[in-house]
Amino acid sequence: MTSLKKFYKKIIKKKEIINFCRILLLESFRDIMPKIDNSLINDIRSRVDIVEVISNYVKLESRGKNYFGTCPFHDDHSPSMSVSKDKQIYTCFSCGATGNVFKFIQDFEHISFIEAVKQCADMCGIDLKISNTATDNYIKKHKELYDIYDTSQKFYQNNINSALGKNAKEYLYSRKITDEQIKKFDIGLSLNEQDMLTKLLIKKGFHEKDLIKSGLVNDGNNGLYDVYNNRIMFPLHDTNGYVIGYNGRAYQTGTTNKYVNSKETELFKKRDYLYNYHRAKQPARDKKQIIVMEGPMDVIRASSIGIDNVVATLGTSFSPSHANLIKRICSNVILCFDGDDAGLKGTKLAITELQNIGINPKIVRLPNNQDPDEYIKENGKEKFEQYILNAYNVMEFKEILLKQNINLNSALDMSKYVKSMIDEINKIDDDILKELTINKLCDETKINKEVILDKIKGKKAMEFAIPQKKLSSNKYEKSVEALLFYMLRSKEVIELYDKKITHIANDEYRHLGFQISAFYKQNGYIDIADFITSVNDDEETVKTVGKIVSLDLKENYTLQQIEDYLHNIREYNDVKKMDEYKIELSMSNNLDEKLALANKLIEYKLRSEEND
Repeated sequence: MTSLKKFYKKIIKKKEIINFCRILLLESFRDIMPKIDNSLINDIRSRVDIVEVISNYVKLESRGKNYFGTCPFHDDHSPSMSVSKDKQIYTCFSCGATGNVFKFIQDFEHISFIEAVKQCADMCGIDLKISNTATDNYIKKHKELYDIYDTSQKFYQNNINSALGKNAKEYLYSRKITDEQIKKFDIGLSLNEQDMLTKLLIKKGFHEKDLIKSGLVNDGNNGLYDVYNNRIMFPLHDTNGYVIGYNGRAYQTGTTNKYVNSKETELFKKRDYLYNYHRAKQPARDKKQIIVMEGPMDVIRASSIGIDNVVATLGTSFSPSHANLIKRICSNVILCFDGDDAGLKGTKLAITELQNIGINPKIVRLPNNQDPDEYIKENGKEKFEQYILNAYNVMEFKEILLKQNINLNSALDMSKYVKSMIDEINKIDDDILKELTINKLCDETKINKEVILDKIKGKKAMEFAIPQKKLSSNKYEKSVEALLFYMLRSKEVIELYDKKITHIANDEYRHLGFQISAFYKQNGYIDIADFITSVNDDEETVKTVGKIVSLDLKENYTLQQIEDYLHNIREYNDVKKMDEYKIELSMSNNLDEKLALANKLIEYKLRSEEND
């Protein structure tokens, strides 16, 4: 019969193998990444100040030694992210997000670790000469298509600025689009002749198969011909600013299909891109707000009154990719779609997709079914900005929709409305917003709050206290956490850990202790920010680091404190061992085995008494 001791060892061994395999996988992954020496990576990290970098994305305020700001990795309503200038790390006390400057950029921008390192290298003037990042590889792979689009853009822009573009420009002027905006948004013109672009691209040496793949050229009965004819061309860019398609707008009466987007290609998937994203991302970060509209004319009109933090969906259904692109920039999102039924439908879908990734947008509904372009032209900047400032939150928006076609003087309609509101309240994660909405519903309907609360999920937990971090409940766990806390700060403590600790029962903490020790043995020093770089791909370890560094412990320690922690851990291990031997002793029927186990028990008991 397999003893409990052997079974326990088997479990531990299995978990250690899993951790070991994880490390091997991470190391092999690093081997296929562009080679950058670890010392250079750490040098780059030390040259950029995490406070300055994060300040470009999030507003930070100084509080004592650290800086605080709203966390961009969850729907944060109060500053819960701490940034340490001394340690060059950040930690969110709410969601647990932790890392150094590389980790922040990587997660915020949704880019690879190497690309984050390259961004930091560029900031401090170090040329890494990396040409095989994912982005560079992608551009090289599709170089022909990118070159075709670059040539086409120059062709279209030349057309609109020539005598042939007079009528198109007159149309744009009539829509109050100036030459400055035509230039800023790279607006061009496809001409009425069917194969002018095709002839130019062939003359430039592009292959026919690539022309067709670009979506700008079709192959018909009479040969190749241009897809776009006699349309004002709005270039569509990828997130890096490269042209990957077009939105062609008819400008003469009698033309069907007012807008025609490029067909989907290897480069362009309309559900993966937002119009003007590459221009809007920095203004949006500066303003901590992004506005989402439907079409290019809306974006250009907003820009004409100095509002540049605007993107558009190009009439495409709002997708999960759109939501994730927006999340890269900020979580303060305003939806300002057209005022018609299609705009309402699009708004509802966008709300769902954004809430799926933790963003609660605000909503603007313009009057008289107007789109932003029309409204701004008729009413000007000040009135439009009032709509932006007074945008509805999601609950206010849903409340307005629920009230439509409801007679609030009818008891039946009122009951239906209240039930629908309760369904929506139950979807709210924000406890403060939930409480405010409940109070508002009670005031509006004159229904007793207890009646409403009786229908609310978790009604007995409607006390909205700030969540407190769980503290370890016993002496052993506190000792392990404190030991790890000081191991991340002192090589002296790491050496004592290596010398005196043979086992930590908690898998999460044992793995972190192993990683810290391995880092020190390899590098000869310990630095929290550099350590995070070394375990960057191990999300669980990074999360555990965040838990440990946020403990409310003093920075300095005494050797006596460390010895006490070590003693508590060894004592716990001895007690666990003795418990195992006692169980095996009670289960054994072999006299020799019982005697051996009893001797081991005595041995551990004596050692435990000596430690006391």
